[in-house]
Amino acid sequence: MNLFTFPDKTVQTSIFKYFSVIILLLVFASLSAQAQLSALVGTVKTSDGRAAAAVTIAISPLNRSTQTNEKGEFRFNRLPAGNYTVTAKSVGLQAQIKETAVISGQNTTMIFTLTETSGQLESVNIMSFKTNKFANKKSEYVARMPLDNLENPQVYTSVGKELIAEQVVVDFKESLRNVPGIAPNNNPAGGTGATIRGFNATTTVRNGLAVQSYQTDPINLERVEVIKGPSATLFGSSIVSFGGLINQVTKKPFDSLAGEVGVTLGSYELSRLTADINTPLNKDKTALLRINAAAHRENSFQNFGYKRMYTFAPSFAYKVSDRLSFLFEGEFNQTNRSTVAYYQNLGRTGYKNFRDIPIGFETSLGGADIDASLKSTNIFAEGKYRISEEWTSTTSISYGENQIDHSSQIYPQWISDNIFDRAIFNYGPRIFTSLNGQQNFNGDFKLAGMRNRLLAGVNFYTFRSSLRFTNLGVYDRINLNTSQVIPGLNSEKISALIATSTSQTNTTNKQGSYSAYASDVLSITDRLNAMLSLRVDRFENAAPISNGVKATTGSFNQTAFSPKLGLSYQVVKDQLSLFGNYMNGFQNNGPVTQPTGTIDILKPRQANQWEGGVKVEAFGKKLNATLSYYDIKITNDTRLVNGITIQDATSKSKGFEAEVIANPISGLNIVAGYAKNSYRIINAAANVGNYQAQTPTDYANIWVSYKFTGQTLKNIGLGFGGNYVSDNFFDAENTIVIPKYTVINASVFYDQPKWRLSIKANNISNEKYWTNYGIPETLRQYLANISFKF
Repeated sequence: MNLFTFPDKTVQTSIFKYFSVIILLLVFASLSAQAQLSALVGTVKTSDGRAAAAVTIAISPLNRSTQTNEKGEFRFNRLPAGNYTVTAKSVGLQAQIKETAVISGQNTTMIFTLTETSGQLESVNIMSFKTNKFANKKSEYVARMPLDNLENPQVYTSVGKELIAEQVVVDFKESLRNVPGIAPNNNPAGGTGATIRGFNATTTVRNGLAVQSYQTDPINLERVEVIKGPSATLFGSSIVSFGGLINQVTKKPFDSLAGEVGVTLGSYELSRLTADINTPLNKDKTALLRINAAAHRENSFQNFGYKRMYTFAPSFAYKVSDRLSFLFEGEFNQTNRSTVAYYQNLGRTGYKNFRDIPIGFETSLGGADIDASLKSTNIFAEGKYRISEEWTSTTSISYGENQIDHSSQIYPQWISDNIFDRAIFNYGPRIFTSLNGQQNFNGDFKLAGMRNRLLAGVNFYTFRSSLRFTNLGVYDRINLNTSQVIPGLNSEKISALIATSTSQTNTTNKQGSYSAYASDVLSITDRLNAMLSLRVDRFENAAPISNGVKATTGSFNQTAFSPKLGLSYQVVKDQLSLFGNYMNGFQNNGPVTQPTGTIDILKPRQANQWEGGVKVEAFGKKLNATLSYYDIKITNDTRLVNGITIQDATSKSKGFEAEVIANPISGLNIVAGYAKNSYRIINAAANVGNYQAQTPTDYANIWVSYKFTGQTLKNIGLGFGGNYVSDNFFDAENTIVIPKYTVINASVFYDQPKWRLSIKANNISNEKYWTNYGIPETLRQYLANISFKF
């Protein structure tokens, strides 16, 4: 029996009732304690009316401070009545000091308007010289409550739009290369993912909720949050991996007219047009609209291949009152891109390394128009209501649909050295839909003299997949002994095979979950915090329907509990923190469609993680660092054997991660990381002691940029960095190696407040390398971007 899975309904009911009573008592106590406390709220703008983000707001003599969010807003809760001196300051802006009086039980509002300092008025882009501009780890999603990095016992990394722009990122997965311990990848159909702590994570989370996003364009990203470890307690089991999750935080509307349009041109006929336009819709600026859009066209470094992607992402915010606000977002994507080959049966050959395979790196096994056609629709709505100074209600709902009209998958089936059959499988139409709703209550109150930050919520998630799968059999046989020329696949021949095929399968799968959860961060002292969290999930999986016939197996229901415990202690207040956590995660795996077209029903997997480490935010925030060690044990784990998913293993993933984000001197920014992971099978029918397939052991990343501050080269900047990923095994038997790689990139840019010019070189050394699934990655590529801001 699983430790946190209870089939006894009496036990489940008792625990849930006990947990509910504790929550209600905490809520009642907090409401009783808050009557005499007040709040100080406000906004900060620059002299041209723009919201000023990351401005430090300090209250004297309370010695309390905070920073403004991207909308220029700040808030202090739980203030006693009295007279205070409030200071607003930021690098490149003239500090402003104001006096205010806080009245018991009432809100006090302040507005700051900051002007540029005289030495920087004409030539400085304020954000460019912000202290450690790449180290902003403020997030309302990681802990689902406002919690500073040093207080949070979980490890996470945030990659903001500033770093994305500086690196001229035009492919979403490239932004993930800034995260320690990550190896980004695309699957054979083009979907984006990454290996995190040995586990593959996909782009199925946006603003903390589930989406259906096979392709993601970076145009709509405010930042990317990579949250490490099995996070089922706060995010559920259906949308996260045991190694962590990738949360896409989208751009939000703000209350001034602003925009940016850009054009990027590059190697392999790359052309890209982007626009980001924001405007208030009424005089009092309570109705705000923001639209992001991108058109991306690119061919391949191989002899066949292309990508055409179009994204339109509107968002609308409406502030009804100081207490109530709404946010509505949409993201619509249309993508056509070439599919790539996924090798099968390499064990029948003598090849021990992908470099041994006698196919040219720039040779595609596809054809001129052998592709996948995909479109996705994601709609998000959120309502926030401030119940009182201590309590906030957030209601969110997300609908996602991802439709694959067609996808021709290429599977080279190796017969022996130099001989393989090109087997073709056609998927489509294939439709994934999900609906995710969430109701959260956040409280911030004192009980028995100790601060409590409480989250209590409920969540529902439904998922449906509908798939047509056609096995077209062997398209042709390639014998490299007789000819090194590999002809392109012919789409007309494939269409004819689809029309006449008798090997066609239509399947439908449905699953859903209903959850309740609570998480309390108890400040035992002003340095010691304890996090206590628990989630109960009811998972329901319907029996799959194949060709109109409902299966007699595969239907099951399960109730599971996921706890999360954490401690953080600030050895040096606001600078150095020690932390530790225990996290539990589980995955109720849906049916798996094997490469042969058969459908297998998998048991739920479960993971338990222990982790400890240290976090640093020192030298006036110029240094941000995290060091951690983790140990994750997985039961009912799966293995890949010749592309077939087999579930019979107990595994362990353990390792070490280090991250440094530094701004040692003005203009110089460093992002660096190193990670070591060992993900091995410790119990299975075979391959005990082997590494799990396609899980590298060593990772390193670095990006160093410098923007000149003197008069001679002012506004000119340079960037240089790269990534290292160790070799790993393609197969479960650990006989075939995907080789290690080192990719080096560099850029030069000229950054003015109203426009920016960037030139970027990716993979300068022209490294030939492969990622997960043995997919070859792009050779040397040059990019040039010009953006205009208003």
